[in-house]
Amino acid sequence: MKRGRALAWSVAVGLAGLAGAAVADPGPTFVWWEAESPNTSTFPEQTWFSANDDPGWQYLSGGAWLTSTGIATADPPQASYELDIPEAGEYQLWVRKFWRHGPMHYRFGEAAWQTLGRDIPLVDRQRLPKDAEVDWVYLDTVELSAGETTFEIQLALQPGEDAVAGLDCFVLSREPFFPRGKFKPGERAADGVEVPDGWFALDEPLDTFRDDTLLDLRHLNEPEAGTHGPLRKSPDGNSIHLGDGTPVRFWGVNLSAQEAGQPDHIVQHTTRRLAKLGVNMIRHHSPLWIDNGLTYGTATSPVTLDPVKVERLHHLVAAAKTQGIYTNLSWYFPLWINDGGRLGLAGYDTLPADKRKPFAVLFFNDKAQQHYFDAMRELLTTPNPHTGLPLANDPALGLIELCNEDNLFFWTFDEKNLPAAQWELLERKFADHLKQKHGSLEAARKPWRKAKHDNDDWDGGRVGVYDAWHMTREAKDKLSNHELKRVAEQVEFLAGLQRGFYEKAVRVLRDELGYEGLISASNWYAADPTLMDAVERWTYTATDVIDQHGYFNPKHEGDAASYSVRVGQTFDSRAAVLLPQRPPLRTNQVEGHPQMISEMGWTTPNHYRADATLLTAAAMSLQGIDAVNFFIWNATGDFDTTMNKFALATPTMAGMFPAMALMARRGDLPEADIVVHEALRTENLFNLEGTAAVTDAALDGFRAADVQPGAKMAGDLETFDPFSAYVGRVSRSFDQPGDADLQLNLNGSINRLSQQMRTHNDSFQWDWKAGIVSIDSPHTQAAAGFFVNTPGVFLSNLSIRSNNYFGQITVTSLDDKPIDQSRKILIQAVTEESLSGFLATRSGKINSLGGQPWILKKIEASIEFHNPKHLFKRVIALDINGLPTNDIVTWEAENNSIVVTLPQNRLYTIIER
Repeated sequence: MKRGRALAWSVAVGLAGLAGAAVADPGPTFVWWEAESPNTSTFPEQTWFSANDDPGWQYLSGGAWLTSTGIATADPPQASYELDIPEAGEYQLWVRKFWRHGPMHYRFGEAAWQTLGRDIPLVDRQRLPKDAEVDWVYLDTVELSAGETTFEIQLALQPGEDAVAGLDCFVLSREPFFPRGKFKPGERAADGVEVPDGWFALDEPLDTFRDDTLLDLRHLNEPEAGTHGPLRKSPDGNSIHLGDGTPVRFWGVNLSAQEAGQPDHIVQHTTRRLAKLGVNMIRHHSPLWIDNGLTYGTATSPVTLDPVKVERLHHLVAAAKTQGIYTNLSWYFPLWINDGGRLGLAGYDTLPADKRKPFAVLFFNDKAQQHYFDAMRELLTTPNPHTGLPLANDPALGLIELCNEDNLFFWTFDEKNLPAAQWELLERKFADHLKQKHGSLEAARKPWRKAKHDNDDWDGGRVGVYDAWHMTREAKDKLSNHELKRVAEQVEFLAGLQRGFYEKAVRVLRDELGYEGLISASNWYAADPTLMDAVERWTYTATDVIDQHGYFNPKHEGDAASYSVRVGQTFDSRAAVLLPQRPPLRTNQVEGHPQMISEMGWTTPNHYRADATLLTAAAMSLQGIDAVNFFIWNATGDFDTTMNKFALATPTMAGMFPAMALMARRGDLPEADIVVHEALRTENLFNLEGTAAVTDAALDGFRAADVQPGAKMAGDLETFDPFSAYVGRVSRSFDQPGDADLQLNLNGSINRLSQQMRTHNDSFQWDWKAGIVSIDSPHTQAAAGFFVNTPGVFLSNLSIRSNNYFGQITVTSLDDKPIDQSRKILIQAVTEESLSGFLATRSGKINSLGGQPWILKKIEASIEFHNPKHLFKRVIALDINGLPTNDIVTWEAENNSIVVTLPQNRLYTIIER
């Protein structure tokens, strides 16, 4: 038996091999067998979560699976299967199973037993009833002879362990296998599916990247990422340049270890597909630890890097590099460490098991920092076997993120969340800080002697530290003057600690490891942004790039609703175009630093997501945001096969990438002037004076749960219109001599009465009463929102009319010429999407999650081109892979116009003139 990750395909050869996977009738080149149909078995015939006739179980292959429950005995369940191998050669072996439950041994014939553990990369998730799910897992590449053979499995369990397991099916494939739910190679998901009236199914073959595609943005990227050297800041510090000084913006996605851990052909397909869609940055956001504790949350071993996961990261970085895609590395998140005791830190065994994640300690505990830097050195100096370069020296590693979503100013900063030993360590450091600053503790406490804390031990060198609530305006209104002075000292101390860690990390990366790319600190929020957001961002200025996270997260409630979509949950569909206060797109930028949003998303379930990419591209252009990474890409092939909470690989999101990525990266909307600027002094910030220019914290549901009950996530703004960032740049500076505040009169740009806003040149307009947003630039003209509320959107070179209730329609030049001169124009359109079979009541209760294929409301729209300078040669409807179809697109000349009626079932149309 041959083991390995099937790394034989280079990029060119691998992509040629991919064509074989898309052939409609692959012939006898795969063997598929149902797990629930063994020749022999000691598995139970029936368990409490065996499949039945209820909705949802039909998404299992054959409508059933092999299950086990209860507690393992000395004889764990086993099964065997008699197979007929059609031809000799190498086969990929895959299993579709219930999550990480049911580790197992397996073998062919009399070969040695192999083991599939629990800590495994999963892909192609399909939610099932009873809170179950089924995922595909790559097992091995095996060498088999033609003819009959036996395949055996046995659950790899010790007596007393949880014996829950579910096995759906297995496949042996001679060609690279791309999981698509229950469907065998060559099968179409739409076959046999009843599509509702007024909808169409999107069920195209896997993209094989043919040369005759008419829509491929790979050429926007460099030949390989880092061709001209590491990324760097522009001379004024406000933006990002390639190594040769060329300005660049990044349209990116998040990927996890699940995607990085797939066989080579899937990793190569993913990176090539992303480049085709216009992506030039990925953010690898996943733990790299051995047994990271997420599987069952019971890990007790020391936290150490897993060489297998590091190699998978190396593989992904190398594959992305060949497609001109840079990697942003997010590798440390306290949530990924189930117990701070695994870092060798004292006291975590005194906390409840679910409260032991080491939030905050990285900023003040020397032992935690030593572990962090030792791991960083190992991670960044280990040679990448796919490139020969350690990550520290690879210019394709465009950015390193030091710490994800942690700080000393959010609601998690609370004495009850840390062991007493760690809080005491922090308070002793506070005492040391006060002595160093004031000469003695007595001198330090003199201005606020009446401010008491239960933990104060002045003679013993310990000064109590207040929790995050004391650094809010609510506390400020209630505390005495002495207490406020004490809190101000604390804020200065905590800010110095946090910034000091970032400064130390930069020194290690630059001076010790020789890393020359960009660095970001973190991306988190403060309990009270009005008082502490500027302090938080000031600590980030120790690094290069200022980062933040944000989600458009409409109401979604029920079990596990913060991170998953399940039957029985309830939801409301909401459109961002009606709620400008909600999208996560407003930035308050720090002068001298590029700005990015490394996690951004429109969560599901929500019928109204067609506006997401347009709003994002407009915000990037107008505000000068240098990078956005959408959260999160889960697709094995071209689109998600189930409804994920953070769904990205869907028609309304990734399907709209081409025109939007092109517009944002090309800068079709000119960057707006600064409309609000705050010249801030850190001394004033530490004294709780706060800032006026603050926008709402757009948290995802998972981390919003950390907000203290009853607390405000953002404050009332007295002198600053929070919509300012939609019509211009909002910026701040820290301690810059001679700098002054600036605020332009925006009455002509933002009209609260009519609920409309626009840029000074009308290139971007937003009517949030009607729920329509439009873009009008020489190269891109577009609209998104509730077309039902307008007779048409009238732009400089064209008019958009649609009978659809909601959607997005974009017209953009593909040859970099203005639309009125362009010889090749892309029209992309999308409406409302759903998975086939998704069912919910009128009140929003989910009854069925559905499954493949994706279905969309038919497109009912036309584009009228005004006074065209060139005649049309061809108008071509494309499939989702950018290939020409035989669909007829009607267009006709009317007076001085040409009207194109868009095809009802195609997202892309090309005009050649």
